[in-house]
Order: sequence, then C-alpha cells, then structure tokens
Amino acid sequence: MSPDPNPELPEVKVEPVPEPLSPRTPASPPSRSLLARLFGISIWGSLKLLGLCILVGFFVLASQFNPSNPDVDMGAAIANVASTTLAALGWGVRNFWKPALAGAAVVIPVWILWRLVSLPFRK
Repeated sequence: MSPDPNPELPEVKVEPVPEPLSPRTPASPPSRSLLARLFGISIWGSLKLLGLCILVGFFVLASQFNPSNPDVDMGAAIANVASTTLAALGWGVRNFWKPALAGAAVVIPVWILWRLVSLPFRK
C-alpha cells in the first residue's frame, strides 16, 4: 500500500488580528515666550557670537574705517586691512576688550535683526 496523500495535519488555531490603534497626535512641546525665542542662545552660541564680534572688530579697527568720511574707498580699506592684519593681531592680543567692543557694535545689531527676521521660523 502506498502512503496516504492527505495525512491528518494538526489543527492550527488562528487568532484574530487586533484592530490598529487610532492615530494619536504627538504632544507638542510647550511654546516659548517671544523673548525666549528671540534672544534664547546657548553658551556655545554666545561664545561663537563673541568670537565673531572680535573678528569683525579686528577688521574694523585695523582698517581705521570711518563711515562719516566722504572719501570712503572700500578698495583702499580692504588693502589697508590686508597690509596691517599681523599688526592688528598683535595689538589685539595686548588689548583684547577693544576689538570685542568694536566688533560688538557691528555684530550685535545685525544679530538682533537676523533674530527678528528669522523669528517666525523658530519654534
């Protein structure tokens, strides 16, 4: 006799598939106040801002740039900066606070404007 082509298979229990959970909206983080969004800056961000102030201050003071002078020549100012960069760096090492203040006079207002313009795009 040949083997039975349909041997009895054990009965398999099939469990019903659970219904998918209803989608939940993720909890939104608490919103920050306007001043916190505008001027909120980390310690690393404040160090980078200070470094940028000092760097810009070196160039402003090294070029002896005077915007009230009617004979302002940007080409000559750039050439002057290039020729006195090493002297400005040596001077900056001796007088750290002066380029920081001069750079801050330029960088801080630009930074505030940037924060105002980019405010709608920050959470």
